[in-house]
Formats: sequence, structure tokens, C-alpha cells
Amino acid sequence: MSRGASPERPPRSADPGTGGREAAELAEAAELAGELERVLLVSSRILRSHAASEEVSAPQFSVLAYLERAGESTPGALAEFEHVSPPVMTRILGRLEAAGLVARAAHPGDGRQVRVTLTDQGTQLVLAGRERRHAWLRERLDGATSEQRASLREASAMLRELLIPPRR
Repeated sequence: MSRGASPERPPRSADPGTGGREAAELAEAAELAGELERVLLVSSRILRSHAASEEVSAPQFSVLAYLERAGESTPGALAEFEHVSPPVMTRILGRLEAAGLVARAAHPGDGRQVRVTLTDQGTQLVLAGRERRHAWLRERLDGATSEQRASLREASAMLRELLIPPRR
């Protein structure tokens, strides 16, 4: 040991009293993370497939659903929400506009900005897709016992708390 250096401490995992438990907890957390990731990805794909229609792709439906909740948005905010580049969002919006599902207009306060809104046809498509998705989920939950539904309710609350950041 050099002068002025503190004595070396063994790594935490080397502590015979807690190291094994910590390693087991880390391994369990890693296994659970993998399982949750698989379940969430597959269920997300299934839900998107039930919400989307032959008229729009899943990413296009996601944009429409966002606009239905938000009322209006800008292409930049939509690109950020969807985690795509602005040029990709411009293409998505172009297809949706050509299909008569969204309308783009200059922002009243800033002519350089564009605001995007749903048309009546876009709103109807979102509501119908949402109903298909809810019907599929209801069908699955109808077969669950009351105990399973209670467990799912608790798990849903825990997942929301652990995984979804609070809105700003």
C-alpha cells in the first residue's frame, strides 16, 4: 500500500454474509427484466395489430391516437413522441394527410410553425381501432378469475409506478 492510500476493502460481493444474496438478487432482477421485456414487447405488438387497420400502419395509428388525445400538435413534437426523425414524421404525416385523416395548417401565432389536427375521418378511425383493441383485451380478461384480475390490477399499478415516468 502506498503512502496516503486507504486500505483496500474487499468488493461487496466478496462479503460472505451479503455477497451471495446480492448476486442472487441481481440475477433474479436480470431474469425478471428479460421476461418483462418479452411480455411487454409481444403484448404491445398484439395490441397494435388489433388497433391498426388496413388503412394505416401501426406507427401511423400511433400518431393518430396521439392527436386524438392531444387535440393538435406540431410535426416536431410528434417526431419526438414517436422517436423518429423529423423527415420520417413528415412522410408519415404526408400519407395521413393524403388519406384525409389529418390536416396541417400554419400556426395562427407563428406562421413558420405547422400544427397538425385530426379530421373527423381520422377521429373515427382512432375510436374504431381503440374499440377493437379494448374488445380483444376484454375477451382475454373475461376468461380470468377474480383473483387473476386482482393480481393484474396490482401488477398494472406496479408497472405504471416503476416504468412510466410522471408527466411533466
